[in-house]
Amino acid sequence: MSQLTWTTIHLTSTFPDVPSTPGVYQFVGKHKPIYIGKSVNLRARLRSHYQNTKLDQKERKIWENAVALRYTVVDNDFMAILLESELIKKYQPIYNLITKDDTSLLYIVINLHHKFPKPLLIRARDLVSHDKAIIFGPFPSRQVAEELLKVIRHLIPFCTSKGLGKRACFYSHLGLCDPCPNSINSISIPADQKSLTLRYRHQLRQVVKILSGNTTPVISELTSQMKRLSQTENYDEALRLRDKIDNFQYWIDNHSFSDTRPFQYNQSQERFISLKKLLQSYLQHPSLHRIECYDASNLVSGTDTVSLVVLIDGKIDKSAYRRFKIKNPRANSDFARLEEALTRRFHNTWPLPDLIVLDGGKPQVRMARRVLDQLPYPPDLIGLAKNPDRLIISHANDYLTLSPPLNHPGFSLLKLLRDESHRFANSYRKVLEKQSMYN
Repeated sequence: MSQLTWTTIHLTSTFPDVPSTPGVYQFVGKHKPIYIGKSVNLRARLRSHYQNTKLDQKERKIWENAVALRYTVVDNDFMAILLESELIKKYQPIYNLITKDDTSLLYIVINLHHKFPKPLLIRARDLVSHDKAIIFGPFPSRQVAEELLKVIRHLIPFCTSKGLGKRACFYSHLGLCDPCPNSINSISIPADQKSLTLRYRHQLRQVVKILSGNTTPVISELTSQMKRLSQTENYDEALRLRDKIDNFQYWIDNHSFSDTRPFQYNQSQERFISLKKLLQSYLQHPSLHRIECYDASNLVSGTDTVSLVVLIDGKIDKSAYRRFKIKNPRANSDFARLEEALTRRFHNTWPLPDLIVLDGGKPQVRMARRVLDQLPYPPDLIGLAKNPDRLIISHANDYLTLSPPLNHPGFSLLKLLRDESHRFANSYRKVLEKQSMYN
């Protein structure tokens, strides 16, 4: 990792001088960092730490025990996660969740002393047997570590098989293990075997450089190799290498490491309980038996709708889904469409919701509040705003902004509900478009 410039600031609630760019930050105690994190948007992430002190005891402890905060800007989230893991390993901050839960500590280990080094995913408890290896991490999840190795492997091939076989492995046919140690080991000519072994070992040293954050020399070397291939009129190989370099560079410049694991239905109860804990301080109806989510859409020309999807006790209930085809020709904005849909919804005799979730920010929540305040027993109301994802809570004549961690189980349940409302709206769009073809 190149030389970094750290900026030290005092703790505030808004962090106005912090840039909205990728970076790594450290909450610093009296002697060393007590929490280290990274984000694609430093300012938004730091503001969320302050907002979460109202929700989470650990967040409050971080805030209370920190005497300052320092941050550094990096090029992209790829560099941010490598730097974050390096600093966590160095300082072992007390409030980093993964350092408190030993089962979550996961490292990428490469032993260059082996004849054919291989990147391995190793838990902390098993690191003792890898004392001569180069260790990267810890990483927040297996998913993140595997993502890193996957994209690197498409640029720099390496082997992942546990032992040596007599035939080239499956991944060698995909260009992901080239040269394959199995093939190298079966070569009878010593000079050829040595040459390919040195080539493989050089590639693993390139992998080490990338995991250390030193991507520039690796890209420069591969670019020079591409030019040599072109000069010798090996154009197909040159084009393949060029595409590898371009794909890798695009990925590290644009990829964001977040918890993107798909929703698992056997986690629905855990997420529902987590959601109730997240919102319990702000709710009049803490049971959250029925949650309704609304999404306004302009589906086809001249057809505006609002979709309604429903959670019953934390589980999707498709039988309760509804669509509102907007009747007012002057309802030409999301606000007006939502207002009409909510008004019509509460003229029906359907079971009343405990919580309404809107796909939108403070303006949408403020509008909906005016509609709901006309009801004798108004439900609770929140908005789910984007970029970054955050909650806008209508509470006690005020509008609070909360930014739970992206992988917070309860927050994930709300995002699932929002995504389901989009899916439901899109399915209706396809129906209407099909109908319009025959009219």
